[in-house]
Parts: sequence; C-alpha cells; structure tokens
Amino acid sequence: MIKAVKAKARELVIDNLAGSIFAFFLLVVLTVLLDATGIGAIFSGVVAFGYAIFCLELIKTKKAKIGTFFSGIFKGFFKKWAAGFLMGLYTFLWSLLFLIPGFVKYYAYSMTPYIMAEKPNMSINDAITKSREIMKGHKWQLFLLDLSFTGWMILSALTLGLALVYVWPYYNAARAAFYKEIKKSAK
Repeated sequence: MIKAVKAKARELVIDNLAGSIFAFFLLVVLTVLLDATGIGAIFSGVVAFGYAIFCLELIKTKKAKIGTFFSGIFKGFFKKWAAGFLMGLYTFLWSLLFLIPGFVKYYAYSMTPYIMAEKPNMSINDAITKSREIMKGHKWQLFLLDLSFTGWMILSALTLGLALVYVWPYYNAARAAFYKEIKKSAK
C-alpha cells in the first residue's frame, strides 16, 4: 500500500507543482510570521490543518486551489485550534506514561484533520475517536510511510531546506492519500 500511496502523491504533486509549492510557501510564511509574533505555538497548528486540507483536496480532486488552504485555516478556525490543542494534550498525557504510548497515540489521532475536513459538523472528540477507529491496524503502516521519507528529509537537510519545497508537499500528499486508502477499508 505504501508504494501505491507514494506513487499517487508523487504524481499529483508533480502535476500540480506550482500550486503545491505556493501552498508550501504560504505554510512556511504563515508559520514563520506566527512564530515571530510569539503566538506560533498557539496558532501554527491551525495553519497545519489548512495545509492538510489542501493536500486532501489535491488527492480527492487531483487539483487543489490555494483558496482551499485558506478556507482550511479560517473556516472553523477555533474548532481546528481546539482540535489541535486536544490532540497535543492527549498525546502529551499519554507520553507521561512513557514515550511509547504517546507515540502510538500520535499516530492514532493523526487522521483527525482529514476527518474534520470531510465532516466539519462532527465534534472534536468524535473526530479524534473516529481517527483512532480507522487507524486500528494501520498505525504501523503510517509509521513506515513516515519512515520511508527519511532519505528525503536528509536530502532536505543537506540542501539547507531547499528540497523541502518538493518534499513537504509530497510527504503531506502521501499522508492524505494514506487517509483516503484506509478510509476505504474502514467502511
């Protein structure tokens, strides 16, 4: 499954390279601006939600618009902020039991942004619970998907972040494609 997910993501990012790079640029600029103002820790999670929604739209329609990125940030802003906060809090609390439970819960909650994008009226805790449900039996696969990008991340470090212009959209599109695949099997 990982090979198919990565192939689909790679193809869509290459086919939509300009939009993917522009969305990545916006992600970086907004994150840097938020961090520079000292409120990055509070609101950068919402920007990450917007980017995840942009990537999900890319996977679903094969063409994502920059407006999707912004609506992903601003539509339901406080709900997305609260979801990011709760996901972080729950993961942190599980991490207090040792690192492994927190790591497992990070993967269990990781599909929450995609679920909230598709079902914006769902409560935050219901979205987190749904993420845990669809990730049953898939956390290891997502970990392996993440691990498969290690070489790309090393390349990004060696190019002083320059390769991230391609790698980050590819990585996030692969995670969105992963969500679409496991969602099919969860039905």
